[in-house]
Amino acid sequence: MARLEFSAGVTAKTTLERAFDYFADYRHVADVLEGVSRWEPSGSKSRGAGARFTVEMAVLGLPLKNVLRLDRWRRPDEIGWVSESGLIKQEGGFRFKQVAGGVRIDLHIAYEPPASVIGAAVARRLDGMVRQRLESALERIRETLET
Repeated sequence: MARLEFSAGVTAKTTLERAFDYFADYRHVADVLEGVSRWEPSGSKSRGAGARFTVEMAVLGLPLKNVLRLDRWRRPDEIGWVSESGLIKQEGGFRFKQVAGGVRIDLHIAYEPPASVIGAAVARRLDGMVRQRLESALERIRETLET
């Protein structure tokens, strides 16, 4: 199965620092990302490169578990991650850029579904749902940052 990629963005009327700090606080994830039941540090570190998180979410009734490690942390410009374990290998990140009228927040995720016919079929069904959830989450974040 080929690598699948997703990108989306939103512009929020806020500052770079406020946008970065919002995303840097892992406690916000479950509030804005539908289907996430757990996003918790899997060690004592919860910020910065090297921090690890245990992530659980349900998609189409299937529980998906991953351990994600932050591999990029450049305040106020970028936060990125890679998966260390889990059924679906992924990497992604947020970039923040000052633009006229606020801050452009761009999300990019690349993932590799399980290599099987069943995995490919599930990935095709999941892709649209995941995209919709992420776009909705970005919109909720924009609204939060603007209040």
